[in-house]
Amino acid sequence: MTHILEWEKLLSSTRVDRVNTANSPTSDQQEDDRTAFEQDYDRIVFSQPFRRLARKTQVHPMASNDHIHNRLTHSIEVASVGRSFAQRLGTLHQLKQVLTEPQKNSLVWILQSACLIHDIGNPPFGHAGEEVIRAWVEKHEQEIFVGTGLGSTDQLAKCKTDWLHFEGNAQGFRFSSRADNPKAGYLRLTYATLGAAIKYPWSSSDPRAEEKKKHNYYSSEDQIFSAMAEELGLVKSNQQYCRHPLSFLTEAADDICYRIIDLEDAVEMGICDRQVVHDLFSEIARRDKQNTMPLSQLRGRAIKSLMDQCWEVFEREFDSIMNGERYDDLKSGLDRECGDLLKSVGEIYGQIFQHRKKVATELGAYHVLGRILTAFIKTIRAFNGISEYSKIPFISKRTVELTWGQEHVQANLDKDYCWWLSQVMDYVSGMTDDYAVRLSQEIGGISYIE
Repeated sequence: MTHILEWEKLLSSTRVDRVNTANSPTSDQQEDDRTAFEQDYDRIVFSQPFRRLARKTQVHPMASNDHIHNRLTHSIEVASVGRSFAQRLGTLHQLKQVLTEPQKNSLVWILQSACLIHDIGNPPFGHAGEEVIRAWVEKHEQEIFVGTGLGSTDQLAKCKTDWLHFEGNAQGFRFSSRADNPKAGYLRLTYATLGAAIKYPWSSSDPRAEEKKKHNYYSSEDQIFSAMAEELGLVKSNQQYCRHPLSFLTEAADDICYRIIDLEDAVEMGICDRQVVHDLFSEIARRDKQNTMPLSQLRGRAIKSLMDQCWEVFEREFDSIMNGERYDDLKSGLDRECGDLLKSVGEIYGQIFQHRKKVATELGAYHVLGRILTAFIKTIRAFNGISEYSKIPFISKRTVELTWGQEHVQANLDKDYCWWLSQVMDYVSGMTDDYAVRLSQEIGGISYIE
C-alpha cells in the first residue's frame, strides 16, 4: 500500500541553519565518522540542559532517597524502551523492503535521542512548575504585556499566547531546534529527531492548545516548525500537520516508563502499599500473582507486557499512522482489560499527588517561581529603550549579575522586548529545583553568608 508519508523524507538529517557568529563555523562540513543522528545523541548527552535534568523533579520532589527517579534517570530509561521499539520497527514486515540497513540503524539513534529530549523543556518542580507558571502569568498579564514601546500589538499578542499557554513540550522544541543562542543551550538537532519527539503538532495559538492544554511549539518557533514539517513531509492539504510515525513510539515509551516506575518509587518512599503495587504489576504483566518475585523483577515484566501491547496497536494502526490520520496515542487503542489496569494506576497516582510533601512543595513552587518571574519581568522592562548597560537601574543590574551576566545583556541590549521574554522563559524552564529555590532566596534578600 502506498502511504502519504515517505520514510526517505521522515528520516531527514537536515538541521536549522547555523547562525554565523564569531564563535561558531558557518558549516557542518567537518570530518566526522558519526552519522547526523549519532551526533544528535552525543549533543544531547553532553549538553547542559540534559545534565540539569538530574536535579529536576520527576514526580517525587527533592527526594532524599537516592533510588528515586529524577528527570534524567527517567529520560534514560525512556530511551532504553525507545531503542527496543526502534529495533522492532526495523524488522516490521511493511518496512523490510522499504528501509536500507543504514536507515534501520538510524531509527535506533533517532528514537533514543527523541526519548532523551522529551522532558528537556520541563521547568523545575515537575508538572506543578508548568501549572505555576501559567497561573502566575494569568494573574500578572498587565505587568508583563502592558506598556508603551514594548513591541507591536501583533507581536505582543503572540508572546502573550505563548506565555499563557506555557508548555514543557513547546519549550523542549525551542531548546532542541534553535541555533541562535549557545548560552541558552540550544541543541540544533536534525529534523528527524525533532519530529520523532513531537506529540502535539500545533502551536500555542491553535484552538487545540486551549482544549487539550498541550501543544508543541511557540510563535517564536513558528517558522522553524513549518520548515521542519515541510522537509519531513508532514504538511497536510489544509495546512495542519501530521504526526511523525516515530513520535507514537517515543510517546509510548514515556507512558510505559512513568506509569510503572513512578509507582515503584512511591513504594520505595512508603507512600503506596507494596503488596497493592505488586499485585497490580502482576496483572499488567499478565501473570498469576508472583508473591515471591521481587518488585524490581516484576516491574521489568510489566514494562515488557505494555511494550508488547502498545506495539500491537502500532502494527494494527500502521496504515492510518503512515497516512497522517492518527493523532491519538497508542495506549488509547489498548484492550479494555489493559485500559482498566491503567485506570487503577491512575487511582494510585491520586495517593501520590496528595502526599503531604508533594502538596507542600507545589505550594512553595508558586512563591519560588513567582518571585523569580517578578524580578525578571521588572528587569527586562528596564532594558526597554536603553542602549548602554550603565543606564540600567541598579536593582535590575543586580538581577542581571545573579543570572545572565553583564556581558550577555550588554551584547543583546538591541534585542526587542519579546526576544527578552523568550530568554526569561529559557532561563526559568532551564533551572533545577534547588537552583530555583536558591535564586529565589537571593533575589528576595534572604540568603545567608557563612
